[in-house]
Amino acid sequence: MSRQAPPRNDRFEDYVPVAERVEQFHQRFPEGRLITTIVDHDRESGFVLIRAEAYRHADDAVPAATGHAYEYKDSGFVQRTSYIEVAETSAVGRALALLGFEVRRGIASREEVEKAARPAPAERPAARAATAVSAPEAPAVNAPVEAQTEESATKIDQEILHSAGELGYDAAKVKRWINQKFKVTGGLESIPLATKREVLKLFREQVSQLPAKEA
Repeated sequence: MSRQAPPRNDRFEDYVPVAERVEQFHQRFPEGRLITTIVDHDRESGFVLIRAEAYRHADDAVPAATGHAYEYKDSGFVQRTSYIEVAETSAVGRALALLGFEVRRGIASREEVEKAARPAPAERPAARAATAVSAPEAPAVNAPVEAQTEESATKIDQEILHSAGELGYDAAKVKRWINQKFKVTGGLESIPLATKREVLKLFREQVSQLPAKEA
């Protein structure tokens, strides 16, 4: 009778830790370097977004691959004191994965998979809304202007989501980032047009720094 293999207790064992891939990177590219930059950091809310760049050679002017990752200070026990380090590790892991250092089951690193498996933290309280007197109904002559404004806001929302998609963020992640960054609860629908433009500008700047895709 054949002996059965013992059960696997570590459900993350098929994922390669980032530290192991960093070691592989330096073995393959002795002159290579990994550079991380804080793109956005809100100390009050405990949010950080980090960009990682992987250069294969000392004289490379542009990175061979990049990766982005964000973390919240209240998303886990480790994050309470090291949320910046956790985000940095995840960003480096994604850059190395895009450079070709496989993680066996996809681009997400073992650290990111463990993060996804953690229970979601309690919903953060929404910012206290200021009490305001209702404005009188605008006259009919302003209707075309309002329609143009709504159309412009919708177009910017679409462009924001498109740029975010190129960075690897889906609509849910964008909404969570908007809510945390601007202390709102409805994502893009909760911020004014001017703020939307600033968000779009930020995302486009990040997209412009991505390495060009090979034909």
